[in-house]
Amino acid sequence: MLLVLALLGFYLGSLAMAFAFTLPRQAMVQGIGLFGVACLAALTLWLLTKSNLIEAWLSIAMIGVVALPGGLIGLGLALGGFVRTTLRHGGWKHYLACLGAAAPAGLGILAAFAL
Repeated sequence: MLLVLALLGFYLGSLAMAFAFTLPRQAMVQGIGLFGVACLAALTLWLLTKSNLIEAWLSIAMIGVVALPGGLIGLGLALGGFVRTTLRHGGWKHYLACLGAAAPAGLGILAAFAL
């Protein structure tokens, strides 16, 4: 539960940073780049595990410490920038962007407090 809440804090912090401190397109580019790097790190660790160069428990620990928080920070930045970009246009695109940005937070809360 505490790990899910910590990861939720990474996501919400980066979402707040995308709303408050960065330009919308800058947040989207940084978020997509950071999410891509986190996916590449997770893929590299998976390949190292499959080739028996490192053990599975070490790969899982490194993915939980490096790739997962980095991916959530990138996701928060990208979705926050997308919400701010669609704010000018309004309509269904903005509501869909808001729903997309709120979905990981809602799912994280549900996962943290699930029985």
